[in-house]
Amino acid sequence: MAKITKGHSFGGAVRYVMQDKKEAKLLDSRGVLANDKQSIINSFRLQCQLRPDVKVMVGHISLDFSVEDVDKMSDDFMVKVAQDYLQRMNILNTQFIIARHYDREHPHCHIIFNRIGNNGKMISDRNDRVRSAKICRSLTEKYHLHLANGKDHVHRDRLRGADAVKYRIYDALEATVPRCRNWDELRTSLAKQGITVSFTCRGTTTAIQGVVFEKEGLRFNGSKVDRKYSYSKISTVLRQNEMHQRRETVNGSFGHGDSYDYEIQSQRKNTLSGQTSFENDGHPYDPEPFDSFHSGASVASDLLTDVASGVTNAAGTIASGIANAMMATPTEPSVSPGGGGGNSNSDDLADDEYIDEYGVRRKKQRGMHR
Repeated sequence: MAKITKGHSFGGAVRYVMQDKKEAKLLDSRGVLANDKQSIINSFRLQCQLRPDVKVMVGHISLDFSVEDVDKMSDDFMVKVAQDYLQRMNILNTQFIIARHYDREHPHCHIIFNRIGNNGKMISDRNDRVRSAKICRSLTEKYHLHLANGKDHVHRDRLRGADAVKYRIYDALEATVPRCRNWDELRTSLAKQGITVSFTCRGTTTAIQGVVFEKEGLRFNGSKVDRKYSYSKISTVLRQNEMHQRRETVNGSFGHGDSYDYEIQSQRKNTLSGQTSFENDGHPYDPEPFDSFHSGASVASDLLTDVASGVTNAAGTIASGIANAMMATPTEPSVSPGGGGGNSNSDDLADDEYIDEYGVRRKKQRGMHR
């Protein structure tokens, strides 16, 4: 990784990089007289006269490597990587020195360069930190270097001031966020550790845009503590935690223990519909309860089939009868030559009944005689 800073004093930068208590060793230089510290400083200052209007002319880069790469990090190899870094950062055609320090456990070197090039043009620093991060990643892969696990390997005991407080907040979030389901739980847990949580909104609206953590009077935006602790990313993790706990609660209600999950349940349903066996995540299929259930289901299915068949037959018989009735020739009433109709018979008539000319039995009306 690389840490980039800029300044206006070559004297201060060179004296820091080349100090004896850092066990500094000059590995490489270009465009300067490297007899001693003062000759290096004078060389840088001389070129600055090409652009007397520029006040921030010092470029300083600390290039750090993982402690895992100590064995392969010879001086020549470190210079090779540093020169490749400068080439990719387009820090060309200008003065620089590369000095190695041995005061820390991890290998590292310092690069000081003149932001005023040999031709008097400025070395561009546009998006230099973004470009630097990408280049460091690429160089790590190219030279098969160890990719350090971010803040996990930082020596907390060496931190002071704001850096120490920021890392205490980071460590608290690392331990607390995975155990919380919502912001209320997170705020309560952090408050017990002396950390307060507040939110920033977009403009004059109430839409939350960011989160701020405060401890010991110092405030840090979530993304400044670490990129993964921005408001949106923490919210995503909290939602996932809540969904996971709900799923565990639902799984436990089935009484199958922690190993029971929705996938197992779904596959068992598939077994009832025709499959005979399955095996998933070490849970073999037990055919006994399911075969019994399947057998009962088959009997019920057969019974329903018989009932349906009977209903179908009855419906067919009724339909057939209706169709025959509709197709049959209507029977005409038989009329006797004498004018009597139907099956009426004058022998069984009562005293007050008679048969009219259409053969219909009728009642005699009082006062009328036939």
